[in-house]
Amino acid sequence: MSYNPFDPDQVDHDEAVLTEMRQTCPVSQVMPGVFYLARHDDVVATSRDTTTFKQAPFRALEEDTRAPEEMQLGESNPPGHTQMRKILQSVLSPPRIRAMEPFVHTVCKGLVDNLAAKSKADIVEDLGRPLPQAIIGNLTGVPLEMRPLLHSYSDDVVTFVQEQDPVVRQAATERMEAFDARLREVIIERRNSSDRPDDAMTALVQYRDDNGEPLSDDKILLHLSKDLITGGIDTTTHLVGNMFYDLLNTPGAYERVRDDRSLVASTVEESLRYRPIVNTMFRHTAVDTEVRGTEIPKGSLVILGYRSANWDENVFDHPEVFDVARGDAVKRHLGFGWGIHLCVGAALARVEGAQVLNAVLDRIPTMRLAPSFTYDRVRFPMMRGPLHLEVEIGTAP
Repeated sequence: MSYNPFDPDQVDHDEAVLTEMRQTCPVSQVMPGVFYLARHDDVVATSRDTTTFKQAPFRALEEDTRAPEEMQLGESNPPGHTQMRKILQSVLSPPRIRAMEPFVHTVCKGLVDNLAAKSKADIVEDLGRPLPQAIIGNLTGVPLEMRPLLHSYSDDVVTFVQEQDPVVRQAATERMEAFDARLREVIIERRNSSDRPDDAMTALVQYRDDNGEPLSDDKILLHLSKDLITGGIDTTTHLVGNMFYDLLNTPGAYERVRDDRSLVASTVEESLRYRPIVNTMFRHTAVDTEVRGTEIPKGSLVILGYRSANWDENVFDHPEVFDVARGDAVKRHLGFGWGIHLCVGAALARVEGAQVLNAVLDRIPTMRLAPSFTYDRVRFPMMRGPLHLEVEIGTAP
């Protein structure tokens, strides 16, 4: 079966081929040494087995010479991953997320007040990009003057990871490194300050391991810039874009959730199932193994097909339908991954998704996709989200 999950053009239109793979060839060698897992149960089982299936870098087809301590959380393996996750879970603890909810509400209300004053808008530009930029800026403690740059910085990090054009990639790299240099200065200033605000940067500066040792400036920079800023911004932008697109592209769904707010939380979860932000993640096999009777040699690249798994007919009834009232089954989605690599910011993303949806439904009784709109996805094959989402806005009677 011919399918290249690294080709954006194929990933844009892969529903039929993924359905065929789930039904006839759930473990497929899509290129030499590269195996794609299409079924939900296989993705979950592989995610749990971190001894056989080691986490692979995001640039999975390239040779990676970085040391383990230079890897982002989502690219790392135990024991380093265990410490990193412990650190970030403390930064994104339930009490901290609860404490942030009033701020998230205020940001959403302000953005939607501006949106409601328009007759036409772009949900991505007006909500999807500024929302996580404001929230992550507040969470991390990045100086106010740097916060308007956060989304552009996140875009540059993604370009650095996925861009094939060397000129475009180099320009993004230079901008990324310039921002990193300034952020490093801020971290040093925070470390030397006696008056530290209660935010993620302070939590990282004050962190001590079991031996009483602090994190290096390099590690703090890595966690702030790549795990929290990049990891928390692009993903939420895509969640907002995907959620409103599918609400508006499904007849009656927007009005149904508007009139029954008990469906808000399930709508966020269904969006993560139906159109997951992360299409795939990667593992390397540490030993010869097999999945569903297919032999996978040591050193192979194994692709966890989150998008395919979220449409697995054995787990979800009528998975091809965007159903805001799907029920408890939707909780099995892999929109945030699974196992030790379950998204550490999942709770915050859920708060942002629910708050922005409620804020829009409070102020904007009717909304529809612009007649000329077509869903054009970001070109990064790992991710799924619209570049723009043009809508027409109705007014209250």
